[in-house]
Amino acid sequence: MIGWEVLLAGALVGAGLTVVAAGLVPSRPDLAAALARLDPRILRSETPPPAGALAGMRARTIPRLVETLGLRRFSAELAVTEQTVEALAARKIGYAVVGLASPPVMAALLALVGVSAPPVLPVGVGLVSAGVLSLVPDVELRRRAATARAAMRRATCVYLELVALERAADAGATEALERAATVGRSREFQRIREALLTAEVTGRPAWDGLYRLADDTGVVELADLADIMRLSGTDGAAVYGTLRARATSLRTQLLATASADANAASEHMTIPVALLGVAFMALIAFPAFARIFTG
Repeated sequence: MIGWEVLLAGALVGAGLTVVAAGLVPSRPDLAAALARLDPRILRSETPPPAGALAGMRARTIPRLVETLGLRRFSAELAVTEQTVEALAARKIGYAVVGLASPPVMAALLALVGVSAPPVLPVGVGLVSAGVLSLVPDVELRRRAATARAAMRRATCVYLELVALERAADAGATEALERAATVGRSREFQRIREALLTAEVTGRPAWDGLYRLADDTGVVELADLADIMRLSGTDGAAVYGTLRARATSLRTQLLATASADANAASEHMTIPVALLGVAFMALIAFPAFARIFTG
């Protein structure tokens, strides 16, 4: 006779597979979302619910979970990593389901070989595991956001130098920003080009696109560049020296940060190396101590 542990484990595994399948099902592009990327002032229009029972359940459940879990607080991290809050909610649910299902599954497998455990134990461990694993996407999101900001800051340093060279070649403010953005092929330069294109399509100055990108990524150096180019575009100020000075300052900051990270990594390696040395010395001294204590 099949025990309740096996039935519970099967139900939890089925629920987890359902959540994972819901996250992997491709969805059709939303026109309102695409327009909102060009101009956040465009309101999302009412769209019919997605077809399919699974997609409909996902569309009804995920937004509620977003508000219940308060995931809007990760808006800055989500913007810089180009993720959606719905995807974060789906990952948190998936990790929680895995954590909740693993202990009952292990208990069921042990029960099949004759090792029984109190029913409260797998349930309690499952609840704790679900709570702990649900925090894994948050930690991963913060780590990816820090990495994305660092990459954007390095790209901004290069972009400052390129804009300064374009200005030295007598290019206008807008022309210098656009021509400098076409040099790089990385994702960071692509985002800069998209920001400039958005500003052009919406009829705003190019530096407004940099302001918006700075708000999305949290890279204040982009806002500094936008300030400099706004002064050049509106007042005709000579900004070549200012751009080079800002690029030099940012490069110095990046080098200092890289040096600090390298020193921290070296310090983190001290303890493993010390433990390895102690283990090696204990291995060498073990025969001598064994003779002393057994002789």
